[in-house]
Amino acid sequence: MEVLNYYRHIARRAGTWSAIIPVIAILALLLLPSISHAAVQWSLSVVEGYYLPRFDELNYILKHREVELGPRNTEARPSTYPVIYQGISPEMPEMSPNAPKVGLQIQADLNPRYAVVFGGSMAVFDSKSRDVRAFFVGFNIPATREMRFSLSLNQSWLGVRRYWTWRESGDRSKKSEDKKDQETLPLSQKPASRFYAEMGFLAVTRAYLTTDVWLHVYAPEEGFNFYKVTETGISGNGYATYLGIGGEYYLKKWLTLCFDIDYDVGGVGDMKFTHYFTVDPLEKDIIKSGDKVFYVDLKKGRMAPLFLNLEGWDLKGQVKMYFK
Repeated sequence: MEVLNYYRHIARRAGTWSAIIPVIAILALLLLPSISHAAVQWSLSVVEGYYLPRFDELNYILKHREVELGPRNTEARPSTYPVIYQGISPEMPEMSPNAPKVGLQIQADLNPRYAVVFGGSMAVFDSKSRDVRAFFVGFNIPATREMRFSLSLNQSWLGVRRYWTWRESGDRSKKSEDKKDQETLPLSQKPASRFYAEMGFLAVTRAYLTTDVWLHVYAPEEGFNFYKVTETGISGNGYATYLGIGGEYYLKKWLTLCFDIDYDVGGVGDMKFTHYFTVDPLEKDIIKSGDKVFYVDLKKGRMAPLFLNLEGWDLKGQVKMYFK
């Protein structure tokens, strides 16, 4: 029930396809043809690639000075400011991949046409900026500020694949879905390359967003030289699904290379603070663990909870090893 409610929420935020695709996936599983009684062929893949989600709201917050994440220090002088930024929010670049997405995937070939896949991966994104802001100590002192937003997405997914095999017959290609192929081939002969369509039954995402701010107040003539550090941890869980296509090329009978492109739809909501650290004793109780994460749009005059839109392209390569 929780999953269905979540998809309704995603549909309102990201469009009707967010709700329709999971239903299609469930129906596809129920309507799969009967599976043969042949032994299941297991394989393990090392996955690497790039995931490019939209992150609409998070990028909107980063790009606009008028949009602030988290609560304000209302006691600050001469004016209040959001504690996460230690000053007015800066203009920051959009979130981008910090490293390739990596993971593992287990696959069970039920027969030459259909397979079930289960995997897990981690993708890391970040946004960094550096500027100079005025720090008030009875009078303004220029202070160097460095900011970093870092997001880790840990995903687990369950999906199904439908395979097609293309064989060479003389000088022309023809489509073959024979059940007599791979197990009857001699060890020296590689199976034919395969193409597939993939549909995600469910992808569960655990998101962890950290913000780090280092403020260096340096004015030796006035006797000031110190750092002000602020850190937050924000986490949430969400659901997604995906559709994709790919191909598999056999290097050996037990070793293949796979390349696929998927389009993911889903999101992570109900984001909450899990960690807050500051060296300023006057700000220690402004954020508490378990507080819901809101952002304020001063230009539009509204406050809303943070939602991570995971809709986007997922480009992956895999090295797959088959086991008997």
